[in-house]
Amino acid sequence: MTTEITAASTRVHAFRDDALGTLDATGVAEAIAAGELGVAEAAAAAAERIRTVDPATRAVRWWLPEGGAGAQGATDAAFHGVPSAIKENTAFAGLPTTMGSAALPDTPAKRSGPVAEQFVATGVNVLVSTVMPEFGMTASAEFADRAPARNPWNTDYTVGGSSSGSAALVASGALPIAHGNDGGGSIRIPAALNGLVGLKSTRGRLAELPALKVLPVNVVCEGVLTRTVRDTARYFAAAERHRRNPALPPVGHVRGPGRRRRIGLVTESVTEFGIAAECLAPVRSLADELAGQGHEIVELTMADLRIDGGFVDDFLRYWGLLAGLEVATTAVEAKGRSSFRALDPVTRSLLWSGVRGAPSIPGAIARLRAVTGNYERMFVERGVDAMLSPTMTSTTPRIGHLDPTLPFDEFMARTIAMVGITPLNNVSGGPAISVPCGSDEAGLPMGAQFAGPAGTEAALLELAYEVEALRPFARIDAQRA
Repeated sequence: MTTEITAASTRVHAFRDDALGTLDATGVAEAIAAGELGVAEAAAAAAERIRTVDPATRAVRWWLPEGGAGAQGATDAAFHGVPSAIKENTAFAGLPTTMGSAALPDTPAKRSGPVAEQFVATGVNVLVSTVMPEFGMTASAEFADRAPARNPWNTDYTVGGSSSGSAALVASGALPIAHGNDGGGSIRIPAALNGLVGLKSTRGRLAELPALKVLPVNVVCEGVLTRTVRDTARYFAAAERHRRNPALPPVGHVRGPGRRRRIGLVTESVTEFGIAAECLAPVRSLADELAGQGHEIVELTMADLRIDGGFVDDFLRYWGLLAGLEVATTAVEAKGRSSFRALDPVTRSLLWSGVRGAPSIPGAIARLRAVTGNYERMFVERGVDAMLSPTMTSTTPRIGHLDPTLPFDEFMARTIAMVGITPLNNVSGGPAISVPCGSDEAGLPMGAQFAGPAGTEAALLELAYEVEALRPFARIDAQRA
């Protein structure tokens, strides 16, 4: 069956009869390798597509000079010459690293960091950097001082975050693949809200900033947003050729579904808000289909994971600490104390929440560290290979629902109600992938998440391939808006 997406009131896409057509990133790479498409031709077509959708989606933060950075990496790299984008919190030579904030200067970086180096080693040609909420701290790219990024399926709604602009460009067909990173769901959230594939890898799988390695709980992982499972699988295989963590089993190049597995169905949130019935129904239906394909489905609870209501409080305390560290090491260093006045209200409130919660931080960190062991232990105790759940715990909100000028408590309650599952894998360090799974009453995509123990990205990709075969993912141009 096809994952149905009904017509939205204001849909924006860039698919057309040009050099890129309806190709995914693998298709573009194959056309370039075969000599059927030139790197410059692909870049020009993508740039024109970006200019078509950006006025409506506000996905682009900064442009590189015409033609982009050029195809980097070896000519036989997996995505040689494929046009792409990098999130604006990642140091890339020639682009400002502004992290979604007016508090940071727009001075272009002189050199790329390790994350960008691994990204371009796969062969991609970066054309632009993409919009994100301030410091990646929220789930919607809405701002106090400028227009928000919007969902191309319906521009009245949020594109999600924090890899916001990347998701908008890939979903709209402007680009076939774009960079993202994930500290609380920031790849998987926009993947779910835009009908994309988004894999948050095992902690330490891909290149990362040195500063992250010294955090008491490193919650951030790098990755990409794509329209097909094969593009995500190809990316991880290519990234691994550039840099592989010897402490983890290799992902390899996963090319299709795998063996039958025992899958735990999760129908509870880590928060008091639970999971909206509209989000849960298509995932239950998917579980039934997987059972029909020979997989064993069992029910799991948060008690199996030893997660209780204190998890959210601990995560938010730690989130406030991370906000403080990020601002202190970027904005303050760049502009001094005056930078605080340029921050969005929600960011300032997060900083103050971190200050107020400082006495409880050591206990919160100790409990968050224990999550990894409990998470890994659950797979052994329950004998499951992977968990299946909705990616989101509420449907896509309209623009304004997560306005950063809202009273802080109201803003946080709305955010927690929306993202009641994804942070678990950032804290545990285990991998998780979001794949398209149905649509809500407004016709916007929804997602299902598979999560596994550390090092099991290959198994998750195999399951994702199977979902894609059972329910071919709808493209934004498949039905008329």
